[in-house]
Amino acid sequence: MKTILSFTITLFSLALFSCNSQKAGNNAQQQTNPEPKTVLGGDKDDHGCKPSAGYQWSAIKQECIRPFELSDKLKDLTDDTMAAFLLFSENKKQVEIFAKDFKTPLVISASENEVYISTDKVYKLQKDAQNHWVLYKNEAGKEKAVLQQG
Repeated sequence: MKTILSFTITLFSLALFSCNSQKAGNNAQQQTNPEPKTVLGGDKDDHGCKPSAGYQWSAIKQECIRPFELSDKLKDLTDDTMAAFLLFSENKKQVEIFAKDFKTPLVISASENEVYISTDKVYKLQKDAQNHWVLYKNEAGKEKAVLQQG
């Protein structure tokens, strides 16, 4: 009986020691060959803005901003799941438009009081009869509203 008991204890000890040495071996391997970790929020664009945190470069402010925090919000009339945002310069001579259609925000200048037209004459921002901002796109000589406030 003593022989069976000692054999069982020895076998159990060997199994336990074997498991611990395998774990130690795995830990040593992990320490010598660490896998590169992806740091969340570690992305930066050319201006140092963090897109994953919602930041985009503003040409008007010359700094990273979060467009969705701007007060002038417009509905995207071509995609009701999207929105656009306006940022006016302090002197109101330029407006920057943050929208999905523009790889970089579109900056357009005032041509007259509260009418902004892009240099290529494709886009025009102006107020409608309800005093809401509307962005029009000129396609083949016809203006089409693409963004609208309200």
